[in-house]
Amino acid sequence: MSNPLRDALRFIRRHRAEFVAVNAAFFGLFTATMTVTLLNPEMQAAVLDAISGIVRTDLAAHVYLSGNVVYAASATLAVNLGIAVLLITIPSLFIPFFGVVFAMVFAATYGVTLAPVGPYAAAVIPHFVTVLIEFQAYIVAAFGAYLAGRTIFLPVAGEKRSVGKRYTAAAAHVLALYALVIPLLLSGAVYEDFEIIYLVRYFI
Repeated sequence: MSNPLRDALRFIRRHRAEFVAVNAAFFGLFTATMTVTLLNPEMQAAVLDAISGIVRTDLAAHVYLSGNVVYAASATLAVNLGIAVLLITIPSLFIPFFGVVFAMVFAATYGVTLAPVGPYAAAVIPHFVTVLIEFQAYIVAAFGAYLAGRTIFLPVAGEKRSVGKRYTAAAAHVLALYALVIPLLLSGAVYEDFEIIYLVRYFI
């Protein structure tokens, strides 16, 4: 019987160079935009203002202020899993490599919004653990988008499988990789909410 976690690790080993490339691009963009923001702190306020109509920070504050780690972690997991599934994975089944591009934009944006600037800069310190965990989940999802795009839209020369069979194979790859994505997002959600509810107060 197939083991999804074993299959996910097998896909990563088989395409190690591509997986490393996605990691390098993601964290490279994140680091680059964070560095630029440190040199130009006004960028952060501008970007936060631009996304304020998209991201409901008031709802997030309500969740965290509840003080209930289980409730907050469940809400965080739902949001983050929604990002992975709805904005990275599913579009990539119809638009080649959409999820890879989205993940890079996501990384660049978060480099700006998480840059340690302003009076509460130290509050970012405990959050970097969350960043490492959750970002790795998004990277695995983006890697799945890459595999899906290659399988569906860039078949190898002499490929005899029908489009339907290529979609089936791509879906199997993606589902296997979610055996890594979901535990990573769950771990990240639990730590993030514990951190925000109990740890951040010591850094502000």
